[in-house]
Amino acid sequence: MSGLFDSIFGGGGSNTQIVIPEGEAPRAFQTVIPQKSYKDLAESMNRTEKEYNRVLDQRYDMVGTGADIGAKQRGIEMQEAASYASSLPSASSPDTSFKATPRPFDITSKGNTFQTTEGQFLIATPAAATPAPATPPKSLAKEAAELRHKDAKEYYLAAVQKAKDTPRSYMPETVNPGFAQNKSDIYLPKALPKSEKTT
Repeated sequence: MSGLFDSIFGGGGSNTQIVIPEGEAPRAFQTVIPQKSYKDLAESMNRTEKEYNRVLDQRYDMVGTGADIGAKQRGIEMQEAASYASSLPSASSPDTSFKATPRPFDITSKGNTFQTTEGQFLIATPAAATPAPATPPKSLAKEAAELRHKDAKEYYLAAVQKAKDTPRSYMPETVNPGFAQNKSDIYLPKALPKSEKTT
């Protein structure tokens, strides 16, 4: 059985020989891409950049620049702060004293109304003058809301100014790049002069 494997794999016998082929000089291969391919690539890049800028300009027309969007958001925040500040009472203890409802004309009697005579004005006798109540101080919530509204207004005005000063930005287009100007022959191997060859 061992003889069968020896005959297949060539081992085990005294006649085994290992043959090593002679070495060959190394060979180098080089592929040269024609200049036209580089020019086509540059044109393709330019078309892509133009299309990108067209879509970007369309987006600017729809929603504005990033600065425009920021200014709109600051405006929303300012409106929110103003609405909240307006919803709070103006003081910590609002005035609850009675106030007569003003009338556009005086009401007169038509007779048979207690002790009044016809045509007499029905105006109550004013009571003794009472001092006007002191204006109560603002509540802390009201002060904080007004401060927040003031800051929000400053942020909004600054954002609007930035939006006016910030122009639209676009991707720079690739025109005549350097890699498309190189001739194909510069990539070909060149023989060294004898003076530069090493021994």
